[in-house]
Amino acid sequence: MLETMLQNLLAQSSNWVNDIFSFSLLRQIIVFGGVLLVAWVLRFLLWRLVSILETRFAQTGWLAKVFTIIGQALFPLTTLALSWPVINIFQASGWEQTFLLTWMIPFVGLWLLYRLLSGVLRLNLPAIQAHLWSRKVLLPLLILMGILNGLGFLDDILQTGLTSDGAQPITVRSIITGLITIAIFFILARGLGRFLGQVFLPQAGAEPALAHALASLVTYSTVIIGAIIALSTTGLNLTTLTVILGGLSVGLGFGLQAIVNNFISGFILTFEGSIGPGNIIQVGDIQGTVQSIGIRSMVIKTGDNVELIIPNSHFLSETMINLTLSDPILRVRITVGVNYEANPREVEQALLEAAQHPYVLAEPAPSVQFRDFGSSSLNFDLLVWTAEPTRIATLTSDLRYSIWDTLAARNIRIPSPQQSVDVRLSMPPANQPASAD
Repeated sequence: MLETMLQNLLAQSSNWVNDIFSFSLLRQIIVFGGVLLVAWVLRFLLWRLVSILETRFAQTGWLAKVFTIIGQALFPLTTLALSWPVINIFQASGWEQTFLLTWMIPFVGLWLLYRLLSGVLRLNLPAIQAHLWSRKVLLPLLILMGILNGLGFLDDILQTGLTSDGAQPITVRSIITGLITIAIFFILARGLGRFLGQVFLPQAGAEPALAHALASLVTYSTVIIGAIIALSTTGLNLTTLTVILGGLSVGLGFGLQAIVNNFISGFILTFEGSIGPGNIIQVGDIQGTVQSIGIRSMVIKTGDNVELIIPNSHFLSETMINLTLSDPILRVRITVGVNYEANPREVEQALLEAAQHPYVLAEPAPSVQFRDFGSSSLNFDLLVWTAEPTRIATLTSDLRYSIWDTLAARNIRIPSPQQSVDVRLSMPPANQPASAD
């Protein structure tokens, strides 16, 4: 193969030497420079259109990202779009020498690929990581591909056969094509899932849990379809692969039992509608908002801004309280005790006055219940309703402050707990002398 590459390089070098002083080459250089100039002007004209579309579809996150990436790749995109018509014009005009223009097309394609991939990295990774992957990994790789293509080695390397078994040989090109295919389907699956879960299904009136479940199902199905297409593209025999996976299924079943259990548990929870993103749940002493339901686990953010990652199977085996399953309106109960000298009716009015708060709903109206005659206090419950389940801690704190101030203004005391201690001394009988130790 190396000998073939050297022969191709020598042949191309001879052609370059023959063409370098020709008028045809000079004409192609001038035309390509004109293509770059026109593409540079079109870039600014199209940039305004892309910016308008990006702003218009800002609510659709994934679509806005698509226009952002396109905007970053406008220059190579317009250059590539103009190059092919120019080559056709050359050939139609009888100028058959299009060596330079044809030779530059792959370099423009690599330039376009770099801009697109770097844009994807910037939108999905932190700035430092995106810069690292873009400049330290992606750029050198594409430069190497450009050098190999310019020397005529790239096609020979891509056609290198790794195995000749089967009707379709497995080559470097087929493997790269398969990897690109699965990457495209993965990006497509994420974009389609977000569109269904965040835009289409909510606007169609679907419940949040059902929308999340359907979006997840479409996402995973798209990835699986992409994986099958990618495997067939690489040239792998799917029948042989099925037999091998069937033989490994028993062993993998034991090793992946927990993962499969969590995966199925996540689908059961979302499809039955018992839980979904945005719900406020309580499991044991843990209370928080469901952020996402993944393949293996669920992410819950607590009031302390701590994100907990809990396996999905845990929610099927343990009792779970969903505070906002069908209705986000919750009742808050605050217990307070006052001394026995207080008038219960006056206490009721004081508690209702203290219940005036922005987070407290006017309907259902706040109410007071005379709970019990305690050992040292009259016990009352203030019951209020709120539509802010994530602010219950703030609401209860504010209400306790307000209750204290309102009762103090009416000279109603909150008694402190009282405990009595009886001390009894045991004295010996008068006719029995005390023992001396």
